Formats: sequence, structure tokens, C-alpha cells
Amino acid sequence: MNYIYEFDIAACALMIMFSVLLAIRKNFPTYSNKLYACMLAGNLFATAMDLVTVFTIAKADTLPLWVNYLTNIVYLTSFNGCAVLYYMYVLAITKENRTTRLDRAVAIAVITIDVVFISTTPLTKWIFFFDEENNYCHGPLMLLLYVTAVFMLFYSFLISVKYRHSLTKYQIVSIVIFNLSLIGAIILQAIFSDILLQGFACSLYLIVVYVSLQNPDDYMDKTTGCFNQYAFNKTLEKHIVKNTPFTVLSFVPDDFQYINCILGVKNTNELIDSISVYLMNEFNAQNVFHLYGCRYAVMIDENTGDLDSTVFRLKAHFAKPCVINGTEVQLSPKMCFINYPDFANTPEDITDSLEFCLKTTAHDESNELVAATEEALVKKNRENQIVHIMKRAIQNNEFKVYYQPLYSTEKGRFTSAEALVRLIDPELGFIPPDEFIPLAERNGLIAKIGELIFRSVCEFMHRSDIFKLGVEYIEVNLSTVQCMQENLAPTMLSIMKEFSIAPNRINFEITETAHSINDKTLINTMNALIKEGSTFSMDDYGTGFSTANYLIRLPLYIVKIDKSILWPAMKSEEAMNVLKHTVMMLKSLNKGIVVEGVEDEAMASLLIDMGVEFLQGYYYSKPIPEQSYIEFLQEHQG
Repeated sequence: MNYIYEFDIAACALMIMFSVLLAIRKNFPTYSNKLYACMLAGNLFATAMDLVTVFTIAKADTLPLWVNYLTNIVYLTSFNGCAVLYYMYVLAITKENRTTRLDRAVAIAVITIDVVFISTTPLTKWIFFFDEENNYCHGPLMLLLYVTAVFMLFYSFLISVKYRHSLTKYQIVSIVIFNLSLIGAIILQAIFSDILLQGFACSLYLIVVYVSLQNPDDYMDKTTGCFNQYAFNKTLEKHIVKNTPFTVLSFVPDDFQYINCILGVKNTNELIDSISVYLMNEFNAQNVFHLYGCRYAVMIDENTGDLDSTVFRLKAHFAKPCVINGTEVQLSPKMCFINYPDFANTPEDITDSLEFCLKTTAHDESNELVAATEEALVKKNRENQIVHIMKRAIQNNEFKVYYQPLYSTEKGRFTSAEALVRLIDPELGFIPPDEFIPLAERNGLIAKIGELIFRSVCEFMHRSDIFKLGVEYIEVNLSTVQCMQENLAPTMLSIMKEFSIAPNRINFEITETAHSINDKTLINTMNALIKEGSTFSMDDYGTGFSTANYLIRLPLYIVKIDKSILWPAMKSEEAMNVLKHTVMMLKSLNKGIVVEGVEDEAMASLLIDMGVEFLQGYYYSKPIPEQSYIEFLQEHQG
């Protein structure tokens, strides 16, 4: 028979070139990647053996018979072995480490059937044989090999469909189209046995698999060339599944945000690149992961040395200043390590505990190296739980608003109140605002929460009789994130209009931090709302970097003096002088004054004598729910 073998030659050339390209490129060593490499090598070997059999069959008259049997047995076994490898590859990318006994039994059964029938064919002549004239002939069960190959492909297809949640739509479509194409090629090969199509079809399919299923870029950080967070999690998962002990060291330069501000984005990226190159050269690129920002993780194994030597080498490197475009930068890395299996059981546990420890020690100069602890994991898990609770509360409008009355010393009654957000969960109970608000800011939830709270306040004012009870306005806190939004004023005015609330019934409270973030946007927002009648106050004056510049530049109606100034004044003459001078200074600037934290009559009397206009604190009332606030007003407003 004259075989058309040009497709096999093209397939071999294609596979060799593709193998070289893959060898040059850094690939993440996952189980699926290893199986893919085996498929690539297996297909190249099977195609090459197909070409060898073309030669040996053509020379059957001159070659020993056993040579022909051997080459054909090797070719057929390797060809059908490629189908089994593909099946194992599909299991790896869809079910990952969750293969079952049935999965393994199917592979073993097919391999056994193929090997037994192919290897015994010199005796049985079931698969192929050579007749008396040394012509190559198909045996009665030759079709069995094609059936098992098609079965493996079809069964692999069913698995990919069943576990499609592990794949993207693009990957699923690729599997469907090219599985059908490959099955079609096998069927054509069975019908037209003189056209050697299988190897070429497989080579094309392997390239498509690499592009659509392998997704090597998923594991790479394109900026640095290091493996990324996804690759890090996969590495942790691999070690955990095997239950092999390991150590991870994670680090981040202290005050990285400050360094970023000093250098700028371009130079900071160059700095990160230089750190990445050093780490990959020093500790083996396979063990280095760029997580995000300037945060890295190093897997410590026999290639990197032990923890102590790794820490020593890092400290020695960062002891020298980095020079980026002529600018010297001295980096001081904060390092945290975790040993598995001390307490963490999942990749998420490990990354969460490392991240939490690095975050909590970011400004602690006494600790350059800390160990991740179970306590840190518990705290991080609580944070995650609170974030989940906040998202649910946003969706179901479960945040509560409490009101703390403000007493007007001039009018002798409660003329306003501060609206305070409260979060109460059935499982965790009361969650303090100083715990969930920073989490809301870090997780991008605070703007939505602030809008919901303001809407709740306006709705309460609309349906209640608080204005008839002597209330003139309600104080509403604005987060720093809200103050950075250019559309804040239109949003607030729209909500007020929706509930028919006059803007002069709202006093917005901001902090010094809001001013320092984006001065221009904040002032534009303030002016837009003030133009409509609203007023602004600065909250917690005295807790931050309070300066007269803030008070002069910002159009503030009221300044709220924090309890941290009032309370010490009741015990110390020096602190009393600070309080008096603060009040005098604010009065000279024509600012209204609220003092927070008034706990007893002595504090109230002192502040009234100083001429403070508004008092707020537990001496008058703690923050209370809506109905309790109305009852409070009915009782105290006469």
C-alpha cells in the first residue's frame, strides 16, 4: 500500500518547533502542565513511529518480520496512549485533585485492553498481521483500537461538560469543536487507511489546547515576570494535598505607599522589577511569587535554603540602597513566615494569615520578622465574615441608624442630633463602627453604606415629627471615600429632594483626613452643598494633625472638639489650658463649637461657662434608635 505520509512529516516539524518554544518559555509546574508536556512528547513520538512503520512496511521483504511487528506495536500503543493522556489531562484541568476510583479505573481498563490486544497480535493476529507475501493487513479487531480512542475522547468530552464550572465558555467551545474534529480525523483514518491524518490532527489540537486550556499567562505576572497570586495558591494547594511540610516567607517594603508617592508610578515599577529580578536569581524563579503591589512570597525548600538563611540574604540585599534613575531608596522589608501544617489548612488560610500579620506590623519598627499565628487567622476570618455581613446588609438594607442628641446651651434644648450607623448581626451581635467602617473603606463598600444611611436619615426626617419637637437639623457623617467622589453633591441633593428635605436641615460632618486626600474635590463639593443651604462641621478635632490651615481653608460652620481634649482637662491644668485656648481660637474664627464626650454635670457646667454652643455625650444621652429618639425629644423638649 502506498501511504500519504506528508501530514506526518508536517506534524513532526510542527511539534518540534512548538516544543522548542515551550522549552524557552517559563511554565508553571502544575500537574496539568506536566501532562500536557507528556501529551506533546507522546504525540511527537507516535507520529515519528508512524513514519517509521511506513518505511518498515515498505521494506517488509528485506527486514526481519519481528522488526515490523515491533515497530507497529510501539506505534499503535503510543498512539492510543495519547488518548489516555488526554483523558488524564482533562481530569486534571476540570476535577484537579478530586479524581475518583472510577476515573482511574477507566484509564487502567483502556490501557490494559490496548496493551493486551496490541502486544499479543503477533500470536493472535487480531489487530494486524503480515500475510505470506509480507503485506501489512488489518486484523479483525483493528477497529477496536479506533473505538477505544474515540471512547476516550468522548468520555473526556463528557467530563469537561459535567465539570464545565471549572472552565470558561471559550474553553468549553474549544473542547467541543476540536474534540469533534479529532474524532472525525480518527474516523477518516479508519476509513482511508492510506492517508496518515491522525498525527497532524493531534498536533493541531495540542496547539489549540495550549492556547485555550493551558492559559500559561494565568500564572504569570506580566509586569515582573514572576509567578502571580494564582500560581502561589496553586502551589500551596499542591503541597497541602500531598501533606508535605513547607515554609512560606512573605515580605513587603515598609511604607511602600510613601515610596510610591516619592518615586512616582514609572520609577516604582522599575523598583519592583529590580526586586523581582533579584529574587528570581537568588531563590530560583520557581519559588518566587509576586502577589500584588510590592508584596512577595518565597517558597522555602532545598533550593532556597532554610528560613534563617533566606531572611539573612534578604536583609543583606535590602541593607544596600536601591538606585532608581539617580534616586536612592532605602527599603526596609517587613517579613512574615508561616510553617505548614502548624495551623492553616487551606491556601486561603495561609494567604489570609500572612496578609493580616504584615498589615498589622506594617508600622511596628520593633519587628522585622514575625510568625503568622492562629490568632491572626481568627482575626482575618472575622474580618472576612464582617465584610460578608456588610455586603448582605447593603443588599437587604439591614444597617440601623441611631441618633445621639446635641444640646444647645444658648437655647436650652436639643436642637440637633448626630446620625450614627450601627450594624447588628444575629450571630456576631453588635459590631462596633470602629471595626466595620475601616473594613468597609478598604473593601470599597463605604460609599454605598454612606448613601444608604443618608437615605435612611432623610426618610426618617420625612415621616417623623422631629422638627415640631424642636430639632433644627441632623448631622450626617461623610467618609473620606465619599468626599473624594465628584458626584457626591448631586447625589446628596437628589436624595434630599426625593424625601422633601430642605438642605438646611442637614449638617455634613467631615474629618481632617478627608481634606488631606483631595482638597479640590472636597471644597467643590462643600461649596455646592452650602450653596443649597447645607452646612459642614469638622469631626473629631484634636485627634489628628489639627491645624488652623484646615479651619481657614474649609467653609466650616461647626468644629467638634474630641473627647480626647475634654477628658484630660478635668484632671490636668495643662490640659485645661489646651481646652480653653482651643475654644478661644475657634471662637475667634467665628466657628460654632460642639464638644463631644460630655459625661457628667461638671463637664457640662465647665463648657457652658466657656461659651461652648453645643454639648454631646452620655450625660445627655447615648446613641439611641429612631423611636427612642422621638420619645427622648417628647420627654425633654417640653
